[in-house]
Amino acid sequence: MESEIICGGMNKNERPADAAIQELAEKVRVSVEEKSGRKFTEYRAIAYCTQVVAGMNYFIKVCVGTNDYIMLRVYQSLDQEVTLSSYQLDKKDNDPIEYF
Repeated sequence: MESEIICGGMNKNERPADAAIQELAEKVRVSVEEKSGRKFTEYRAIAYCTQVVAGMNYFIKVCVGTNDYIMLRVYQSLDQEVTLSSYQLDKKDNDPIEYF
């Protein structure tokens, strides 16, 4: 059964990241590294969820090392501008993607 998409609600079905999601994650990498004070040698998008707003929020799980993950909330406006809204450090592979 397919989940309903509710405008403003987060779709909690995690989907495997593809090249487009990796590209979104890459667009905010410098911001994440600057704000967190960390430099990532690995930076691979693993999975994501979306939230329809006036544009789109992407909640992206990114592998940054052996069993070391971060969560990104990336906003893409209707004119396709991409910005980092928030991030979480020290996540694990089995941590679910949740709204933050």
